Amino acid sequence: MVKVTIRPANINEVKVLQNLNDEIFVDNYKYDPDLRTEWAQSEDGGKKYFTDLLNDSNSICLLAVVDQKIVGYIAAAPKEIKYRKSSYIEVENMGVTPEYRSQGIGNMLMDQCLGLAKEKGFQRVFVNAYSKNVSAIDFYKRKGFEEIDISLEKNL
Repeated sequence: MVKVTIRPANINEVKVLQNLNDEIFVDNYKYDPDLRTEWAQSEDGGKKYFTDLLNDSNSICLLAVVDQKIVGYIAAAPKEIKYRKSSYIEVENMGVTPEYRSQGIGNMLMDQCLGLAKEKGFQRVFVNAYSKNVSAIDFYKRKGFEEIDISLEKNL
């Protein structure tokens, strides 16, 4: 097993996060043909998203590091659900580079993120996954997440 360090991302690592996003989610297009494949590298997309995330003290962005190489991340931000009672944080995206998957790194990222979210006073955590991304859904279920609703969409 590799030695993994989990640490907070800093504002100087926006480009690192953009590049990681591209590497980690390279196969998401097969789940969502409407996906903007250039999103992570765009000024109005990934750059703005990660900059805003890192500047928000209520958000969480952690990096997984192996031998000084950043191999994964998790990003979570407050989510307002007006018709529900609890205080929510949403795991907006997370992943590990392909060569480091299935080594417990995703578990470490999620566990630390959930611990920090609880310390910040959040009561519930929300996550969304593509319905055909069975490995992601299985991971979240192993971490104690349960299905609460189903999102549907239709082309016009």
